[in-house]
Amino acid sequence: MRTLGVVRLLMLGIVMIAAALLAGGWGVRGAARSAVADGNNLNLNFAWSVSNPTADTPTGNRIEAHIPNGDLYYSSLFAFDPTAWQITPSTELNLGVQTAAVDAVSHVGLMNSPCNTPLPLHFDMLNATTDKSRTVTFEDGFDDSNGDGNPDFIDMYPDFNVRILGPAQPYLREVGIAEVAGTKLLVQILSYESGATVGGRTFDPALGDPVATLFNNAGDPLAVPAPGPLTDTCSPEDFTTVGFGTAPDGTVMIKTPKEPGTYTWNVLYVAQRDANGDGIENTLDPCPLDPDPTWDPRAAKAVGPGDADGDGLPSSCDPDDNEAVDDQDGDGYLNRGDNCPLVANGVAQAGTAASNQKDTDSDGIGDACDPNPDDADSEGEAPEVIVSRDVIITEALPPVAAAPAAVPAAGSGGLLPEQGSSVPTWWYALAGAAAAAAVVGLSGWYARRRWRAG
Repeated sequence: MRTLGVVRLLMLGIVMIAAALLAGGWGVRGAARSAVADGNNLNLNFAWSVSNPTADTPTGNRIEAHIPNGDLYYSSLFAFDPTAWQITPSTELNLGVQTAAVDAVSHVGLMNSPCNTPLPLHFDMLNATTDKSRTVTFEDGFDDSNGDGNPDFIDMYPDFNVRILGPAQPYLREVGIAEVAGTKLLVQILSYESGATVGGRTFDPALGDPVATLFNNAGDPLAVPAPGPLTDTCSPEDFTTVGFGTAPDGTVMIKTPKEPGTYTWNVLYVAQRDANGDGIENTLDPCPLDPDPTWDPRAAKAVGPGDADGDGLPSSCDPDDNEAVDDQDGDGYLNRGDNCPLVANGVAQAGTAASNQKDTDSDGIGDACDPNPDDADSEGEAPEVIVSRDVIITEALPPVAAAPAAVPAAGSGGLLPEQGSSVPTWWYALAGAAAAAAVVGLSGWYARRRWRAG
């Protein structure tokens, strides 16, 4: 549903987002291994860095991602942890302990205006239960029913998770809650074993452990849409996930693989559909079946080329582009927040054939105006790309034993000064230079050895 555009902010695990890697300070950065999907406006850029690249050692991780301005926004995004990374499951962590922090800045459209308002969000991610025996609804999860200081979303399992992601069992679940203009927002990051089926999709085990991010209860078939002030979400977007290798209580939450080597972190980016091929995804385009070559959904002003009256309904499908009508079909949803702006399908129509913003095939076009409501592919493909980053993990260096102090014999006549003799300044300079040369030489030898071994 387009009016819940903000729910797509972190379908990343933010995720990247998302992402359930746990972090610290940043030494080694991932190197790019794959390019973007040419011709599909998918240019996800991200960096993965670790604070400690030594094998079998607690480490922090940091993920920074950027979706450029004008790119197709994502419908879903999955991250994949390398399976060799040693991530502590939720059952071995205290409930409510902080595991990570997520910061995101997306761009939104408010009250039928162009999609150009930055929306910053911050989430402190806390460990949450993966036990499905006690569930909580979206409406009740922000409460603290047992008074332990944790919202019920941490102590209990959200009932809508299974309806959205399926029955697969996550081994790690993290919860973050933020508040914007008095409204609480929920983010969950869930990690699964490699090869799991998540959200109806079975992933290749070679990709790693899939990590999904949920925002509020987006995608829940039982969720009831409602009109709101947020009418669009779009690129550009930036987000950063920073977590802890070690929890504040001292528990190790993530360690590097036991063996040195090159490890790959993957992100699967699935973009939204664009039925008319004009470069504007269906959820951002009030006229998704009519190309809008002169209309800019991110324009500085609402009135402009392609929308002469500035009512959020582009000229290509506006019945009268000289008269501004913000809710053309009168169903309670503003034009830019309505997945069928010319056919009433609001709350008043619920229960009829044109029910409240119903979108059976999830293509961003409501059933009430979708020519093929059961076939998403007929309203544009969902292009996708896998972007990968590598990090090299090294073996630990053996401890260096201190060399015994040399005691030269008196009158030796060697390079070392005789005991009891006066030592000229030039001798210390010569000795220091020789020691420095030895260290540099040994370091170069070791680097060449490691390079050849790799």
